[in-house]
Amino acid sequence: MVAPIFLFVIFSAIDISRLMYAYTAISSAARDGARTASLNGSLYSDCPIIKEVELVGQGFPVRMDPNSLVGDSDPNNPSGPLQPSTPPPNVGYAYIWPAVATANPPEANCTATTQRAISPTVKHVAVEVQYHFVPLLPLVNQFTSKVIIKTISVVTEE
Repeated sequence: MVAPIFLFVIFSAIDISRLMYAYTAISSAARDGARTASLNGSLYSDCPIIKEVELVGQGFPVRMDPNSLVGDSDPNNPSGPLQPSTPPPNVGYAYIWPAVATANPPEANCTATTQRAISPTVKHVAVEVQYHFVPLLPLVNQFTSKVIIKTISVVTEE
């Protein structure tokens, strides 16, 4: 009688551990991506940022958000059509603001001739990573169909 409860507790602990690991990994990817975005070498290109986010988040499939294009909105205050979108299950989306990618997919169009449109009053860049976490336990998965782990890292431009 105790075995089902014991197994439920064990697998719940595993899912919680997976959730914490996912948050730590995507948080680190966002932080490193924002740091890369703040450097002068990234003024005209999202390519180094994309590579850094994919490298650091390599335990999870992190792709570029299709809305991470020129003219996108600040992830801390999203407005308009180009704002962060929700990724499919077990996938992460990286969103760069302000982006210089000229078209979707951002990975193929990540270089531009005009520099990143950083606000003259607030000189910062942001990288948001969202990951759609799917729990292992089917029972938990039924009640929590959409667990989105989201982290935003904002860094002052150097």
